[in-house]
Amino acid sequence: MTSRLGKISGTVGLSALFAAIACKDESAVQRVAPPMASASQPAAAGALRFEVAEKGTATFLIDAPLEKIKGHSSKLRGEISVDPSNLMTTRGEVDVDLMDLVTETFDDASKNTAQTGHAHNWLEIGDDVEPKRREENRFARFTIRSVDEVSAKLVEAAEKNGERTVTVTAQGDIWVHGVSTPTMVKLVAMFQGPPNAPTGLHVTTAEPLKVSLKLHDVKPRDVAGKFLNGALEKVGKKIDDTVQISLDLTAPKAKS
Repeated sequence: MTSRLGKISGTVGLSALFAAIACKDESAVQRVAPPMASASQPAAAGALRFEVAEKGTATFLIDAPLEKIKGHSSKLRGEISVDPSNLMTTRGEVDVDLMDLVTETFDDASKNTAQTGHAHNWLEIGDDVEPKRREENRFARFTIRSVDEVSAKLVEAAEKNGERTVTVTAQGDIWVHGVSTPTMVKLVAMFQGPPNAPTGLHVTTAEPLKVSLKLHDVKPRDVAGKFLNGALEKVGKKIDDTVQISLDLTAPKAKS
């Protein structure tokens, strides 16, 4: 995005969204490293490892008054550790590749392309961002730190079409753009194979994860990631800063 932000109209409403909710200066935000991957943490006794398949979907929705801003990434990675006899010990993380993020708000493909570019700039993953910085911001990570509730023991869950389905309420963190915030999420987990030794997982969010753009320091920037001073004043109407993220992923049992 160039410094001529005044020419951006409702056709690129994502710029209006970020401009409206961001801070009014380039104040320092405490950046932290992403949470440690579960592969580096001790797993529960009896736990099985499931590797998140790259082909999955993270959909994004900003339900703003000006327009419903929509997008998705189709590249995931991560690992989930599950003890089939005790789902309360489930741990893991799911990474979303933001470089694969594309918006699909409009019927006009050129408008979606422009809006996608703006989103990448504000996340500091644009083409002209310093490579090290761009790589640091490339992934968003959801980490499961604890499980509060499980709808049923896996062995007691009804089998349908070769799957057993349970719902899980988990506590964890969302790490985006160098900032980590706590979150709670309800997940639907579908297990394939025998209940004592499942061979695969299919996980979806029962309710979207919610991420605050302001808390994660996502705001209008140029193609090099520099804050666009004065951009906020060009947008008069404040817009909700909540991004709703829904996940749909598969995870086969790890080979070793």
